[in-house]
Amino acid sequence: MSRGPTRPRAAAAVVTLALAVDMFLYGSLVPLLPDLPAVAGSAGAAGLLFAAYAVAMLVATPVVGRWVDRSGPRAPLLAGLAALAAATLLFAVVIDVPGWAGLAVLSLARAAQGVAAAASWAAGLALIASTHPPERRGTVMGFALSAVGFGVLLGPAVSGFLADAFGPRAPFVLVAVLAAADAVARVVWVGPTADAPASAPLREVARGPQAGLLIGLTALGAAAIAFPEPVLPLHLSALGLGATGIGLVFGAAALLGGLTAPLAGVVTDRFGAARVAAAGTSVAAVGFVLCGLPVAGASIAGVLVVGVGAQLLLAPTLVLIGTLAEHIQPPAYGAAYALYNLAYTAGLAVAPLAAGTAAALAGVAATTVAAAAVAALTGAYLLVRGRPARSGTPRS
Repeated sequence: MSRGPTRPRAAAAVVTLALAVDMFLYGSLVPLLPDLPAVAGSAGAAGLLFAAYAVAMLVATPVVGRWVDRSGPRAPLLAGLAALAAATLLFAVVIDVPGWAGLAVLSLARAAQGVAAAASWAAGLALIASTHPPERRGTVMGFALSAVGFGVLLGPAVSGFLADAFGPRAPFVLVAVLAAADAVARVVWVGPTADAPASAPLREVARGPQAGLLIGLTALGAAAIAFPEPVLPLHLSALGLGATGIGLVFGAAALLGGLTAPLAGVVTDRFGAARVAAAGTSVAAVGFVLCGLPVAGASIAGVLVVGVGAQLLLAPTLVLIGTLAEHIQPPAYGAAYALYNLAYTAGLAVAPLAAGTAAALAGVAATTVAAAAVAALTGAYLLVRGRPARSGTPRS
């Protein structure tokens, strides 16, 4: 039976659900970290679990982007379902397995989730771009990305509550239900798109307007989000918070970041990407200093402040990076959003490993102060050397 083209509303709904499920699963691990037998309180082991997701996504993203441009988004989105199912099953089976064996299989589950995320992000954003005109694209992508905040918000909060009430496997039963709904949506609603096949390599897309600034800001924003994730749950646990409390802290940070993002987009239009990003690094620097303090209230406030700073870094990038696709004809949406995902996952890959290693060697306080120094120096560089960039008038 032939399948009609993907309708714009169906595309938006499918991608919104896919991103929400992906980020719900990503965040569900955060409040469970202190009690995982395979982690055993090790910041280095926690960092490895978060980095496994990002490294797998980093490796899979160029493949998915090329696949999208050759065959359209439908096939990659459907293939991502297998990786999502594998990740959910592995988490549920080995969540309480101790030692290196548990850590190895948990890392494999995170890697499977990273592959699934590569399909959701690269193919999903390309699907929206190819089914909506430029004047509608920003609004629809903003709506879809609100689901990211929704998933990040609910993932830690719901996971912590379910784990405390019903045990560590309970969050992944819920994820399985959400994944099933995601699978039905992808199978039923995603059809072919009208775009002609494109085959532009990433290096050609990367020469598009403002590519360097946009990719740099994307990697920095992702690093700011990922840096606290392997370290702060253990720190907050030592300060007396349980899984529910830790989940609520990270959920609140996601909520505050989600509320910041639309305002940051408006401010970016007024003052330019470089200036807004510099402000974001300054806010994040303050948050990092607070995160490492041995006082629960200050550390919680730090997590919230870092979430705001990260959104100020990320707000200018997502719609603007879509313009990279359109300096090539036919538009290479898959390659453009693959490039965005590469930058984002590079930040996700490096930051947890750096945080976990530094915390294991020097302690949480020294690690967060070092992160604050890096953020502050980056902001100073953006102010001195970065060119302000307005979303309405991109320059190469």
